[in-house]
Amino acid sequence: MLNTEWGLMVWTLITFGIAVFILWKFAFGPLQKIIDQRRAGIQESMDVAEETRAEAHRLLDEYKATLAKVRTEAEEILERSRTTGDHAKAEIMAEAKAQSERVLAQAHEQIERDTQAAIRELKGQIAELTALATEKVVTGGLNAADQQRLIDEALAELNIDQLGMEN
Repeated sequence: MLNTEWGLMVWTLITFGIAVFILWKFAFGPLQKIIDQRRAGIQESMDVAEETRAEAHRLLDEYKATLAKVRTEAEEILERSRTTGDHAKAEIMAEAKAQSERVLAQAHEQIERDTQAAIRELKGQIAELTALATEKVVTGGLNAADQQRLIDEALAELNIDQLGMEN
């Protein structure tokens, strides 16, 4: 049951008011201060976390840009290496070809010299044989001019062009 006495009600309200004032002064005020400080700390932590996250994104973007730059440089270096290798290969091949052509030309020249020497030696031997044969055929009846004429005729009859060389 509810008792509606005004005196008790007034004293209850005064006691409630004093209790609220004491709680407000000594409990709610400091509690509100602690809550505000805590709220400020949390906000500060969130701000720091946001700054850290932004810094992390910036560093990630910087890392990606650096990585892309390094990849590009690596590809350029590889391409330059390939180009240099191709040039070196081409130079080596050209040098080898030029050297083989020089060796081949020298070999042809040596063959030509050897062939000419062999032909000269062969002509000399043919001339000697012709002179000996002529001397035996005509024992003593030929003079030196006739012998030379017979040698020249024998050499003229010898077809050097069939050997592939000039006189």
